Parts: sequence; C-alpha cells; structure tokens
Amino acid sequence: MFKQAATAVALSFCVAAPAVADELRMIVSWPETNTMAWMPGAQFKSNLEAENVDLTVAISGPESVPPFEQITPTSTGVFDVIYTYPAYHSKALTVVTNAMEPDMEKIRSSGVFDMIDSYFQQEHNLKLLANVAVGSSGYHCYLKQPLSDDGTWSGRKLRGVSTYVPVIEALGGVAVNTPMSEVYAGIERGVVDGACAPQSVYRATKHYEVAPYRTEPTFGQLVSYIAMNLDTWNGLSDAQKAAVESAAIKTEADTIRIGNEANAEDMDAVAAAGSKVAELPDVQYQKVLSAYYDGVWALAAECCGAELTDEIRQTARDAGLTE
Repeated sequence: MFKQAATAVALSFCVAAPAVADELRMIVSWPETNTMAWMPGAQFKSNLEAENVDLTVAISGPESVPPFEQITPTSTGVFDVIYTYPAYHSKALTVVTNAMEPDMEKIRSSGVFDMIDSYFQQEHNLKLLANVAVGSSGYHCYLKQPLSDDGTWSGRKLRGVSTYVPVIEALGGVAVNTPMSEVYAGIERGVVDGACAPQSVYRATKHYEVAPYRTEPTFGQLVSYIAMNLDTWNGLSDAQKAAVESAAIKTEADTIRIGNEANAEDMDAVAAAGSKVAELPDVQYQKVLSAYYDGVWALAAECCGAELTDEIRQTARDAGLTE
C-alpha cells in the first residue's frame, strides 16, 4: 500500500522497509533526549494511532539520517512522514509561519496553509500535514558571558541556523551554523560564545550549564512542520486521510498547550540552577524584532519566490497573523 524503498541503492544510506503495510515510517530531526523538540512527533503518533484506522507510526531519529539530509529520503519514499524544522532544508516555504502568530486555526482558515501545502506538493512531493509550535514562547539567545554594556553581543560567535542569522548580526555577532548536538561542546571549548535557539529546548539540551545568560524578551515563533510523502498520502483510503488530518489538527493544538506548560516549569528550573536573564534594552530588542521578521520573509523570497512570498505575507497580514 505504501511506497517501498526501491530507490535506496541510489541514496547514501540504507533504511529498512516497514514490517507491515500499515506502518508509517516517520523521520524526525531531533533525538528523543531533546524532550520538547521530540514531543510533537510523538504527539502526532499518539493522536493518529488513537484514530483506529489501521495506521501505526514508527519513529526514527537523526541517528538514522542527519537532520539536514532528511527531506530527500522522505520525498522519494524511504520515509513516509517527516517532522523537521523548515530552515534545515532548502525551498522550505513553511519558514514563513515562524513570522506569524501561532494561531494554527487562522493559518488554516486564512488560506496560508493551503498555499504552503500546494508549494510542498509541487516542489518536494510532500503533503503538508501540520505546522507545530512548541508553545508560544518563541526564540532566545544565550551566552557564556553577560551582554556587553551596550546590550549587545558584538564581536561574539553565536550558533544559529538561517532564520537567526539576521538577529545575530543585528547586534554585532558572527553567525556559526552547526548542529544542535555540537553546541554544548562548542560553547564549552570556546568555539562559539553562545547560541540562538527555541527557548523550549534550553533546559533539555543542558545548554544553560555552559551558557547561563539567556536573553529576554523572546522573539518570533518556533514552528516546525509535519509532512507526508505525497505518494503515501495518495495511497491512503478516504477514512485514513480524514484520520491523518484530524490527528494533525489535534497535534497543532496539543503542542502549544504542552509547550507552554513545560516551558514555564523549565524556566523555573534553569533559574534555580543558576541561569540568569539578560534583559535586552528596548533599542536592541527592536533591532532583533526587525531583523528577525525581515529576515524570515527575505529568506522565504530567496528560497521560494518573491511573488509567492509576497502573496502569502499579504494574506497573513489581512488575517492579522503578521506585521
């Protein structure tokens, strides 16, 4: 029923075929030890299997395929489902949701969801299932040493993927793109002076141990996505498609609720462990906000076309989702 890994020889890795036809093979970009980053994929699995439509989900993490290399094997059918962060891959139009309010119902009802879904089907052979926000706290940056007297990190090297680069540079930093798994050791050894990442993973990664100064207020939104190989999707029955969509919508609501509850607990815990808030002065925070939003939309235009990006941005503005 589902597409098998017939093209595996052409790939630089090998993944076992599913044991049964109703098992969806899902690849995720974070290890299970990164609790909050792992949670949306696990929540989707739980929600879908509760639908009782003879579909199960087997999750594989980045030990199977590195995070930045996962979209191709999903597009070709080695995996049936991918849960990942848009900036990890090229032509990642879903990055625009990181510059929107995490109102998933409005993202769907406004037409934004369908526009991104159509693009993903054409460009990646993927059916967009869900935009998942781990709470609504967004992103922060954290440092080994306090902010400079002028409220910046001028001259320091901070880890950050493409969406954070404008933010890092706005306050005089140098952006370094490295996997999250290497950040702890990088800060510890002085390879980087800190990082920018979702606030929701600060405790799970234990980065507060080596970079105890976390900036507030937060900026933007952490919105990753779940998508399905289009051939797998087309092979589902109508009842199964309805169940998958129901599970996806439920997952969108669940991850915000779970993320907010966990983040409040996490911030209390890291504070008790010695982490300190590095308050960004208003003038610097406004630079961060402007750099982030402009950067996200510029990134989308560069990767996926200015005309389409402008259309989505205007649709999102009309719905009150973005600036």
